[in-house]
Amino acid sequence: MNAFEAEPMDDFYFDFDEWAMLARTDPDEFELRRCAVIESLISSSGHVRRLRGLQWRIDLERKRARTPLEACVRLSSLMWDSFMDLNDALNTFMENDCESTSASSHSAQSAKIIYLPTEYKPHD
Repeated sequence: MNAFEAEPMDDFYFDFDEWAMLARTDPDEFELRRCAVIESLISSSGHVRRLRGLQWRIDLERKRARTPLEACVRLSSLMWDSFMDLNDALNTFMENDCESTSASSHSAQSAKIIYLPTEYKPHD
């Protein structure tokens, strides 16, 4: 079975050389099969709406690009933007979590501090 025959997506094997040869020899067929694989992956996920929106954005950036390299740069930029958004959200969460932990530990503090001598003097 080659990479283009119908098979479950969790068992999908991607053969780069096979796809590259198809892209060179029959770009229209390559595009049809690429879209079929993407659609199969999206429809089999639990996040269909989100993934369709993301794929729409990817396709839009690819169409806007004048060259394949420009498309790659645009998509790389999209990924980095998403990563930075996720990083910012994580940092905000951590800051809020630290503040709430700090506030709750200060309000719960009720121990009496006892000062002990700094030198140890054994009993005679």
